[in-house]
Amino acid sequence: MMMKAWQRIVDGFFAPTDPRPYALVRIAFAVTALLNLIDLWPDRLTFFSSAGMIEREVLREAYPGPYVSLFYWRDDPEFVTAVFVVAACALVCLGLGIGTRFAAGIVWLFVSSYIARGFPAIHGWDILQRIIAFVLMISPTDRCWSVSAWWRGARGEAPAKVPRYGLLLLQVQVAVVYWQTVWFKVKDEAWRSGEFIAYFLRSMYSRFPDWPWERWELLSNLLTYGTLVVETILPLLLWSRRWRWWGIALGFALHLGIWASSSLWLFSLVMLVPYAAFLERHDLERLRRVFGRECDGRVVGP
Repeated sequence: MMMKAWQRIVDGFFAPTDPRPYALVRIAFAVTALLNLIDLWPDRLTFFSSAGMIEREVLREAYPGPYVSLFYWRDDPEFVTAVFVVAACALVCLGLGIGTRFAAGIVWLFVSSYIARGFPAIHGWDILQRIIAFVLMISPTDRCWSVSAWWRGARGEAPAKVPRYGLLLLQVQVAVVYWQTVWFKVKDEAWRSGEFIAYFLRSMYSRFPDWPWERWELLSNLLTYGTLVVETILPLLLWSRRWRWWGIALGFALHLGIWASSSLWLFSLVMLVPYAAFLERHDLERLRRVFGRECDGRVVGP
């Protein structure tokens, strides 16, 4: 009985699926990660090089690791700049679908490197980017809407589906992010009292910190408790075929609201990337006109 249950799990993990969700995740991630790199570029030497605010040896003593970081090996300004340029090229290749596994591996190494070297500059979306890059590195993400797929198709290879394990990993990660966030928030008095949004909108992250948010108590309560409810139910809605589009709409409303009211626009973009992992064939049929012609499904192996 245990063996049958385990076999069902394995079969579900590697079940064949449409390659287009992988392609959507790959392209969306490449765009958002490139925007993140551009955002970091002006401060790359300050946060990640020997000419910056943190000495490498001091960081090693405070956080002995082990860490995967090129900048722990070498952190002179020229090297840091070169790593950023290589990572930007890798992201372009990832978006176009050129050598996707190798490109995703370079991006994963880049994100891991700057996370380990520049703790003061790190946000939650950097950690999520590292996870997405790793999943793309081990997944069949170039089977559709890519230069690689076009090249293979031109050589007459047979159509096939791809295993879904990477999409499942991203789906689970989305649930972990939202539910872990709720778990930590409900322990905070500001969230339990309904006052957090009022405080947040007066903080350094707010786009309109001079507005009298603390006087709008009812609005703060609605937004604070509403955020907790949305983050709790979002993974369940996204997993449901019937309610998926409601989940996508709620998720976009939540993160576009964060984008509009604060400076955390990168967080909003990165959080929306793995939503594509929940899409199935019937969902993609609705989006066909947006993304152009359908993928012909030409793939080779997993």
